[in-house]
Amino acid sequence: MEEWINILNTGENNRYLKGIAGKDCCILAPRNSAKSSLLLQWVAWCIGTHINLGISLKILYISYTIEVSSAKSRQVKAIIESKPYQEVFPKVQPSRNKWGEREWAINFSHAGVSVLEEPYTLGCSGLKGSVNGKRAHLIIADDLVKSPSEGRNKLIQDKLEENWLQIVRFVKFDGSRTVCLGTRMSRNDVYSRIFIPPYYQVITQSAIIKDELGQEKSFWESGLSLETLRKEREENLESFLLQRQNTIPQETFIGIQPHLIRYAWLPEKFERLVVGVDLASSSTGDYTAFVTVGVSQNKLYMCNAYQERILGNMKKIDQLFDQWATWADKCANAPILAVDANRYAMDFQGDLLDYLQELEGNTEFEEKFKHLQIDPIKSSGRGEKIDRLMGHSLLFERGKVYFNRVTTNEGNMHKLVHQITDFNVMDSNDLMDALEMALLIGRNYINSEITVAG
Repeated sequence: MEEWINILNTGENNRYLKGIAGKDCCILAPRNSAKSSLLLQWVAWCIGTHINLGISLKILYISYTIEVSSAKSRQVKAIIESKPYQEVFPKVQPSRNKWGEREWAINFSHAGVSVLEEPYTLGCSGLKGSVNGKRAHLIIADDLVKSPSEGRNKLIQDKLEENWLQIVRFVKFDGSRTVCLGTRMSRNDVYSRIFIPPYYQVITQSAIIKDELGQEKSFWESGLSLETLRKEREENLESFLLQRQNTIPQETFIGIQPHLIRYAWLPEKFERLVVGVDLASSSTGDYTAFVTVGVSQNKLYMCNAYQERILGNMKKIDQLFDQWATWADKCANAPILAVDANRYAMDFQGDLLDYLQELEGNTEFEEKFKHLQIDPIKSSGRGEKIDRLMGHSLLFERGKVYFNRVTTNEGNMHKLVHQITDFNVMDSNDLMDALEMALLIGRNYINSEITVAG
């Protein structure tokens, strides 16, 4: 922690900050190293030292959500109200009118400090939600990423980055400073996207360090023994490198192994046709994706893949019909629709059912489509995207999955293969999601003792 104190207390002064001015900084330290505890004490100390100098600090405390930052706020208030603090900083007293959890102020009259701007001392904000746009002399970023799953979620990390770059960085006074404390949770979380050199002075600390002789030791033997840390490293190296060492692991292969991607001519007939559907939540973000899977003679054939940014459920239904109709003459049965059981999919299913009721079914294709089977699939509780895909890996290893050797959408089929063999959580994986849902349903129609892993 001595290194943290040296970075926080620069000894530099400007109009608003005394002894703590200087370059924005980011301290990445291992989990359970008391980062927040020290930071909260430092914030309370900064308030007291500046009040003694007749300066009123405005602090914006930002965490992943406002609930998290509010919990930090309560701890700072508890420090200020404590007897030892009051003995050191008697001028700092709680305001009688403004002492809430999400925003509070000290008693400026008691402190003998005049405040011309908005009278607050500390305000809370959550980077994931609606960000507080209050002007601040000191911005504290603490616990911006709470879990590895959030760190790997592209939509969440994009939202955090957008809020920071479009709102937070513009609330600083000239001379204000940002201090960030955190722990890496994934390869592509905000700590590797925003808080980077040369814009930030970055301090990286690791749980296992080496002495002058190259021998490993724990950074905090009384709190986390070297034996415990080594055991954690053996159990899950990637998580250990991120959360304990604050090191981004080297890229490793994640996904279906490329040599397991087999191509074949499609059979003349299918026993079943399953269309996996992944619906976009917006028209500007991800894609709506369809993957058509045919079941024939105990094997699964990837007939076609399609993705596009489509507005409106009726256009999606039209595209769904087109994707299925291409192969409908190869299957006597009505199609099966595998769709995610989220809110967007429920809206889509409602419009689809209304459409099917109104469909006259004049042709054989329309009649079969009218009797399609819808199988909603819940993503929650089934693990991360890559985990769900790898649950089907034995199908690939046992030669149960084949890709269409000839397809009119070769570009999309190539994207599908790329997504499942070179998975990157920060890339678009909509085709992979559609395929995984189709596999989950399609595998029920083959005679296989292979169960879903996981």
